[in-house]
Amino acid sequence: MTFSEEPSDADRIDQASAWVARLHADEVAEADWLGLEDWLAANRANVAAYEEAERLWAAVGAYREPILAGLDPEKAAPPGALNLGRRRSARAGWRNWSLAAAPIAAALVAGVLLIGPMLEGRAVTYATAPGETREVTLKDGTTIALNGGSRLTVRLTGKARTVEMGQAEAAFDVAHDPSRPFLITVGESRVRVIGTAFNIRRDAASTRVSVSRGIVQVADLQDPSHAVRLTVGETVARDDATDRAVVSRDDTDAAQAWRTGRLIYRDRPLSEVAVDLSRAFSVPITVSGNAASLRFTGVLELGEEDRVVARLEGFLPVTAYRTASGIELRAR
Repeated sequence: MTFSEEPSDADRIDQASAWVARLHADEVAEADWLGLEDWLAANRANVAAYEEAERLWAAVGAYREPILAGLDPEKAAPPGALNLGRRRSARAGWRNWSLAAAPIAAALVAGVLLIGPMLEGRAVTYATAPGETREVTLKDGTTIALNGGSRLTVRLTGKARTVEMGQAEAAFDVAHDPSRPFLITVGESRVRVIGTAFNIRRDAASTRVSVSRGIVQVADLQDPSHAVRLTVGETVARDDATDRAVVSRDDTDAAQAWRTGRLIYRDRPLSEVAVDLSRAFSVPITVSGNAASLRFTGVLELGEEDRVVARLEGFLPVTAYRTASGIELRAR
């Protein structure tokens, strides 16, 4: 007689830990992502375990290497890639990792699991005018907050959830649905997520993705093998001209500060600030000549437009001129 034994909570977190480590390895294939989605879809408890392992991984941070030191890399393979004996020998190592990380992660807030119904697949476009923000909730439970002057198109089907995003800024909180990946085409990149929260800023020639919860994969649209994986607190900035993607650890709350009426910068070009202000206000703001390369560090409270512009004039050697098409910042 054959018995099917449901994994214990400890076994499940071991498996989830192995998946997290696998997806952070140097070489990850599309099959790994599909395998994770299959494992998450097998049992709702797997989703909760994966979220916990993911939080532990983020909390461990710089201590990941010492904790994992001495483990056979083969033992880091996810369940299904090892035989039963090897899985048992690896289990103790993964449990040690979880126990070492737990005290650090105790203060983290758990994510909310939202599972939505299957949808009909009709494309829906959402747009905002400059100076307008909008938050929409999709039928699967995903929420998208759009900054001003943004436009994106969403299509939800039984197999995938896709977004086409032009010059825009939006904050996503994606509902878990392992059977349907959430894919965003933005600029020259493809963003892939499995239930997470992040901000995307896209202008004419660059894309920036900042993760506040979960794991996000950002790949080249034409060559998916060129990809980076981001976890909590990480940002990737990709420049279209150089095709270079730079990953850094930033204050991801600052990336979404626009939602609370603020813009926070650390050594950013004035041209970028002007693009953000043009989203925040109905009157466009441009930068001319050498002023575009000036760098700005500080916080701008998005109150009255004139006060914000005056603050820039006080911090930088620029003068604001009102023209027929808007406000132009010129170097003094």
